[in-house]
Amino acid sequence: MKKYFTGSTLKLLAVVSMLIDHAGQIVLKNGIILNAPYSAFTDKAFSMLLSLLDVCHIIGRLAFPIFCFLLVEGFLHTHNLKKYMLNLGIFAIVSEPVYDLAFRGQFISSEAQNVLFTLLLGLVILAAIKKLNNNIPAACILTAAGAFLAYKCMLDGSYYGVLLMVAFYLLRDKPFIKYITAALIMYGCGLDFTIKGMLNPYFLTALCALIPISLYNGKRGIRMKYFFYIFYPAHLLILFIITSQIIIPLL
Repeated sequence: MKKYFTGSTLKLLAVVSMLIDHAGQIVLKNGIILNAPYSAFTDKAFSMLLSLLDVCHIIGRLAFPIFCFLLVEGFLHTHNLKKYMLNLGIFAIVSEPVYDLAFRGQFISSEAQNVLFTLLLGLVILAAIKKLNNNIPAACILTAAGAFLAYKCMLDGSYYGVLLMVAFYLLRDKPFIKYITAALIMYGCGLDFTIKGMLNPYFLTALCALIPISLYNGKRGIRMKYFFYIFYPAHLLILFIITSQIIIPLL
């Protein structure tokens, strides 16, 4: 099978998906749906807004598996792991107040932490697994501990992200098993073990992320080293400002 997607193509696909998801959550939901007076929309118009919000969330499910995959690729190819961790850590800290403002309306909130912390935790776990020569029992213990930490700290992506990153790493040379395992993680983390859960559009869209991932050709593509680091807090801040401008006339 011909591989069409470079790393930068995958990154841009994930970024666009994430932007649509966050625009729905921050602007549509926090800015309009939760603040509009009852008289502002007809029942039909309000129902359309809710449907549009669902569409934004569903499209957004493409992003996270791709970011997890790219984190693993970055780990495998980085020449300076400490700098990689430092960059993620710095931008995670810088992004957190903006993340809290955009999603919670507060400068500091303990309700959830941004996805860069999740990626950083995954990176630390991968480094520890590699340090232990990819020993499977040790990897299982580290993964379980990391998943528990992600859940308790309410990191964006939670244990789902940790499990995906470890699976992408340990099974990197076994593509068929890797994709089956990733699909099972996505299904299992949905916590709905029924036919309805299997047909859930959120699960199916996340599953579709494995298609561009499988078409990755191993090439970097356009050099955009700090693009995501800067884009992440920047787009949250812009969406928050837009939302603030919407809320004022609605009140």
